[in-house]
Amino acid sequence: MTPLPPYRRGQREAAIINTISVQGSPNRLVLNNDGSKLYVASSTTPRGITVIDTAKMRVLKMIVEVGSPIWLAMHPTAQRLYASDNSRAAGTPITVIDTSNDTVIEQIRGFTTINGMALNSTGASLYVADDGASQIVAIDTTNHQRISTTAVRYPNDICVAPGNARSHVASVGEHWTGINLGTNQREFQTRTGTGVPTSIAHARFAARVYITYRETRRLYIGDTTTKETSSILNDLLGPFQIAFHTMLERAYLTETDGNQVSIIDTRTQTVTGTIQGFYKPRGIVVAPSGRIAYVANIGNSTIAEVRL
Repeated sequence: MTPLPPYRRGQREAAIINTISVQGSPNRLVLNNDGSKLYVASSTTPRGITVIDTAKMRVLKMIVEVGSPIWLAMHPTAQRLYASDNSRAAGTPITVIDTSNDTVIEQIRGFTTINGMALNSTGASLYVADDGASQIVAIDTTNHQRISTTAVRYPNDICVAPGNARSHVASVGEHWTGINLGTNQREFQTRTGTGVPTSIAHARFAARVYITYRETRRLYIGDTTTKETSSILNDLLGPFQIAFHTMLERAYLTETDGNQVSIIDTRTQTVTGTIQGFYKPRGIVVAPSGRIAYVANIGNSTIAEVRL
């Protein structure tokens, strides 16, 4: 394992402390609001969402009435999970799950083919990247009706900035788009270089977005103040998804083709270490405490619990 930076010396190194097997091919994952349950999407047979008790690291249930799920969005205040059907069939829905009992309660329709989703910090609005329609759809979560649509060519993933003033979209091709959430109009569009993005996320403690490009082995970092490139990390090993520490200026990047998670100092925008022992890692999420992360290993159908 690569040594961690100086501010971690004298403490235990980040490492995998537990793994649990799940069905299908685990891809993306989210935690509920208190971190007590982990939801894992698998779009291959058996398709569904696996629910894991994080205290005991055991499977509680597999929710199967969800099509071919990949993208997940957890409501920040209500007991509600949104899951997209990524089967690429026309008219795929979003499934709404009540996380108090982990049952399907509704399906939202009217989309073409759905990719990423994101909620604002209050949970009042859900933003959906409808790739097939080349638009971002805003949904009122009180009644699941459309508020607006914004034209964005081939959107792949979306995140909402702290403060809810703007959303950021990573598109297939070469663009990062900023949308004013007061007007639901495009504010800017910045070239990021060609490729298919696998995720976009906004830093917790800086005005930056991070976009991963697995095929071109790049992590693009954009400055949301200047709306220009801040930095690009090249020659990574299949970067897939990034998650931010809840209290420190640090991020964790899964590298699917390198079987590792890289540790990034978000101040200097540099890789400062790696955590080894994964097998084709994809999704990653950091617990509210900042002490634990969970990583989906699509290579061997396991979830790794990682001490940070």
